[in-house]
Amino acid sequence: MPVAVRISTPAIAAGAAWGTAVLVNRDGSDGQRFSLTSNDTVIGRAGADIAFDEDRFLAKQHARFERTSDGVVRIHAIDTLNGVFKKADAPVELADGSTMLVGREVLVFERLSPEEKTVHPLVRHGVSLFGSPPREPFARLHQIVPSGGYRDVRHLITDETVLGREEGDIVFRDDAFMSRRHAAITWDGKTAKVTDLGSSNGTFVRIAGPTPLKHGDHVRMGDQLLRVELVAR
Repeated sequence: MPVAVRISTPAIAAGAAWGTAVLVNRDGSDGQRFSLTSNDTVIGRAGADIAFDEDRFLAKQHARFERTSDGVVRIHAIDTLNGVFKKADAPVELADGSTMLVGREVLVFERLSPEEKTVHPLVRHGVSLFGSPPREPFARLHQIVPSGGYRDVRHLITDETVLGREEGDIVFRDDAFMSRRHAAITWDGKTAKVTDLGSSNGTFVRIAGPTPLKHGDHVRMGDQLLRVELVAR
């Protein structure tokens, strides 16, 4: 669970920057820096406080940085179509419906109901259909395509499923943004978590509500990757 960052008193003077949003370029270098001075800073396209006019994946008002009166910094998703993704610097628990960004793949994690886990053999005229050995998956991954539809539904069965470009249980060989072994989904019988395996481009999970940020956290919205640097007081 994200750890809230508290900025100790005295309070930051009005108009002074309490942080910086740093644009991270495709090659990993730092790009433009945006000072955060307002307690509410909107990111989006034209007209936003931090604007990326040419990003067609961003809404006009896409997300909002908030700094509360007690110094907690949060990110809010305003847009409900593409949302906001936070980089997983530690294992992140996956809820039913969690959306992940792994390389360029947008994947939805979906828990299976008890009825879906049990395979009942087809019997016709007293003869059972001969088929592959039945397995009991605990969840499935849906791959989202730009049309909004699903493609390549993958069922998760083992206690660890590795996603990668060259190695793993689920392989995306044509994804240049994915590392050889990129991320793993683990299952302990009750809880599923996603863990980045030291990938070059990181693993991101879509936030489900206002999410606290700490110094150095990365958030992705539209085609933009921002690193948040907070001023300690």
